Amino acid sequence: MSSVLVLKTSTPKARKTHKCMFCGGNIEIGEKYKRDTCVFDGVLYDWVTHNECAKVASELEMYDDCDDGVDEDAFRENINEYVYQNHYDEELGDIAKDWQLPYHDLVKKILNELKSK
Repeated sequence: MSSVLVLKTSTPKARKTHKCMFCGGNIEIGEKYKRDTCVFDGVLYDWVTHNECAKVASELEMYDDCDDGVDEDAFRENINEYVYQNHYDEELGDIAKDWQLPYHDLVKKILNELKSK
């Protein structure tokens, strides 16, 4: 079984707009972001994410028991699970209104919440 090998990690400032490979949101020009250069099954590629998305993946222990890394679907599933477990409104029968946000905004709210615990 192959696993992802990270060859290099950097945090450059974006010179063009990129798509975060975790949340799917835009990394805007001038924003610092995380870029990992990886190898999987002999294929070299870059994995580009918001710094916050990389941090929340680590904080929520998404990498535990995960040899192949975390893809966009697994990331979003973990974010959805966190929000559901912590911010489900029984009266509303849905996620609390202030937590119905795009993924990158949810990531920032989760990090703020974890910091305050």
